Order: sequence, then structure tokens, then C-alpha cells
Amino acid sequence: MKLFFSPTSPYARKVLVVVHERGLVDQLELHRVDPWSDPEELRTASPLGRVPALVTRDGTAITESTIICEYLDGVGEHPSLFAPHRLEVLARAGMAQGLTDAAVATVLERRRPPDRQWDHWVERQLDAIRRTLLAIPVPPGGRFDLGDISLASGLAYLDLRLPEFDWRQFNRGLAEWFDDISERPAMLATKPA
Repeated sequence: MKLFFSPTSPYARKVLVVVHERGLVDQLELHRVDPWSDPEELRTASPLGRVPALVTRDGTAITESTIICEYLDGVGEHPSLFAPHRLEVLARAGMAQGLTDAAVATVLERRRPPDRQWDHWVERQLDAIRRTLLAIPVPPGGRFDLGDISLASGLAYLDLRLPEFDWRQFNRGLAEWFDDISERPAMLATKPA
């Protein structure tokens, strides 16, 4: 299997954490790419030109992070990252995905020339992040499922790309959980250098 990724992509990090948690590192060829440079190898694997992109052993290209995670969850012998409460896990993963999407939208909008930035759009995204941080429950201890992985990847992205947005003030319990979970081997192994 081949995985195309960028180390600063929160979506790719989510997949890489799953790869580590599932013990699949030795089964993948990792291809670090800059999706913004539109490399041919990425476009060949994924016409969307987005990361992450997984090419399975049979040549199937999967280009959406949660679907890649679901596929990888079926590879190997480790316990499922979706079980035993699949709907609850997917609901938390979806909320975390929305938080991540809003953060990425903010970062991309701020990269536009200042006279072309839409301040209302940025504030709308930041409001969505604030509301999500207030609404999302602190994950219970003793597990690390796809919902937790999605949330941890999104929060790490906030730290990386929006450090001035002090997300910890909105949910101190979540901040403590994140600080603890950030020490997991899979989180440490996938931290952008």
C-alpha cells in the first residue's frame, strides 16, 4: 500500500495515527508530498491532488481521510478503532472533522492577499470552532478510537496553524485530555517536524 501525505495536514495526520495505532507502519510505503506543488505522483494516485491519498494493494485509490481510516481499520489484527459503539465514534469523528475543516478554511483564507480576505468568513469559521469546543465532550479515558484520533489531530492543527487562537480557554477538560493524549506513541511519531 502507498500513502501520500503531507506532515502538516491534519487529515493526513489522522490517517498516520491510525497507521501507528493499527501497527501497519511496515505495510505502507510513505510518500511525503507537497500537494500545493501539484506533484505528478500524487495526481496519478489521486486526480483531486489532495492528501492523504491511499493506494491499496489492488490499486484502488482512496482519497478521504475517514474512509482511509475505515479501510485501514479492517487491515491487521488490532482491535477496531470504531468498535464497540460505531455510531457514537463516527458522530464524534464527524464533529472533530468539522472543527478541522473550519480551522483549515481559516488558514487558507488568511493566506490570500489581505485585500482579498473575507473577514466575515474567517470569523464564521472561528465561531464554529468555539461552539464545537464548548459542545464536544471530553473523551472518556481508557480508549483511543477514531473519534479521539480525529479530535486530537484537529486540536494539534489548531496549535500548529492558529496558535494565537487559544482554544484551551474554551474547554479546559479537553485541553487536559489533549495534553495527555499527545504523549501517546502514535501522536509523538506523527508530530510535524
